[in-house]
Amino acid sequence: MHTGPIIEIRKLKEINIEGGVVFDGFYNIGLISTITCGCFINSLKTELVGILDSSLFSPMSIIYDSKPNFPARIYANEEKKLAFFVSELILEPSAYRAVADMILRWSKDNKCKTIISIAGKAIEKEDRTTMTKEEKPSLNVISNSPYIMKELNDRGVLSLKSGTINGIPGILLNESIWKNIDVIVFVVDVISGVPNFRAAANVAQVVSKIVPEAYCEIQPLIKEAEKIENSLKMINSQASNKFEKQMYR
Repeated sequence: MHTGPIIEIRKLKEINIEGGVVFDGFYNIGLISTITCGCFINSLKTELVGILDSSLFSPMSIIYDSKPNFPARIYANEEKKLAFFVSELILEPSAYRAVADMILRWSKDNKCKTIISIAGKAIEKEDRTTMTKEEKPSLNVISNSPYIMKELNDRGVLSLKSGTINGIPGILLNESIWKNIDVIVFVVDVISGVPNFRAAANVAQVVSKIVPEAYCEIQPLIKEAEKIENSLKMINSQASNKFEKQMYR
């Protein structure tokens, strides 16, 4: 039994999403989870069904459209049986287990069948900025369900053969063994400190193939990705020119 810090779930609406899918949209490097969940939430008709509060969370209010919001929230589309945990908070590692336990508990209480999470794998900026627009960020997957792994492999998503999954996604994977719930973790390349919209779009496209009810309008994500990538290329180019000038003085 979990005896750590309590995360309070304040229910705003009763919903029935039995057999549905839950998305972990808590902050991670590259903001991929938050961006991907935000795309689904904005593209689908979702409702705010719960808010989360805890002494583990920084005391703040997130302002959207001139309205205050708790920094950790639950959105859902009851018809499509989809729920999204979303937070912009940068959590202390000591909070990861409590958050993962809370997501698992809520998913089990609502009789959901699957949890989807995303883990970022940090790469160097040079590796990312040399990628062409046609190329997609590296994407791998790991799941406790052999059936889901086979389906994703058949769709061209490679299994993660070795490595580590840290933070909330790693705990979800481990604890799912005891909770009898399927957990899928997508592993994508990201640059630390840079929002990765292209990786988020890539994940959203794959998710939509295995969860047809999940729709995301990815074109805005691609446009944001191109803006960031162009900015990175300009910064790298300027830094390179400056270095060359210093060399040949």
